[in-house]
Amino acid sequence: MDWNKTKTIFIIVFSILNVFLYSLYLDRYTEAKSVEVLSESSVDEKLQADKITYSNLPENSEGMPYIRGETKIFTAKEAPKENVQVNIQEGKKLHVAYEKPIVSEKNIESDEGATAFLEEHIYEGFSYELWEIDKDLNKAVFFQTLDSDILYFSDDGKVTVYWNNEGEIVRYEQTMFTDIIENQEPKSLVTAVTAIHTLYQKNMLEPGTKILKTELGYSVHVQVSKERQMFVPTWHVRAELSGGEREDYFVNAVKDGVIELNKQLEEVE
Repeated sequence: MDWNKTKTIFIIVFSILNVFLYSLYLDRYTEAKSVEVLSESSVDEKLQADKITYSNLPENSEGMPYIRGETKIFTAKEAPKENVQVNIQEGKKLHVAYEKPIVSEKNIESDEGATAFLEEHIYEGFSYELWEIDKDLNKAVFFQTLDSDILYFSDDGKVTVYWNNEGEIVRYEQTMFTDIIENQEPKSLVTAVTAIHTLYQKNMLEPGTKILKTELGYSVHVQVSKERQMFVPTWHVRAELSGGEREDYFVNAVKDGVIELNKQLEEVE
């Protein structure tokens, strides 16, 4: 038997087989990409059919890192010195009650007035951003910012200010993270439109919804230790429902999954 000729035949056959398998792989890959694009297009078509609208979305989002922070341990020195009763719960939650209610220079029920009170009277008030004013419960809620990005719905990074029916401030509560550091290199983020698609595919956007804004912030990801938590980049999507109500949604900006944050904020005692 001519082994050289046989070896040559085997080499030719295997080469042809490799070319065939590679061409088959390319066909399947191209087909998969086509289905993916069609799927994205299909979601947009369904959004239009359901009259769910959005505009002015961020076009390109730079990468953001996971970050972590330590729960701040408060002492009485972080509270006002006069006209107050101070209580610190578990070392991390500062309760300040005014013995005589104080009047803010600006209307506390306005965005400007609430923010002005925070920045003037509360420890490192510039580190928080107004989230909501609830005129029914006479309170304003502020979320801490981490390197200028909002930390959404964390009980350990929040200020709540309360007032009476005369608009006089009666008390506030404060928690805070300190020693904020980046955990690793910036992560690639899903786009704002992808976050909207995710919400729609999870049946969380009802017909007639108008997306008012999308912005990046952070939410708590994991509890690293008793006093340390890690935060994940998060898309905040604010929407106006067909009936005029406002709704806020949150999507993991790294892994593209809906985040169900605890929105049950404390009631006025």
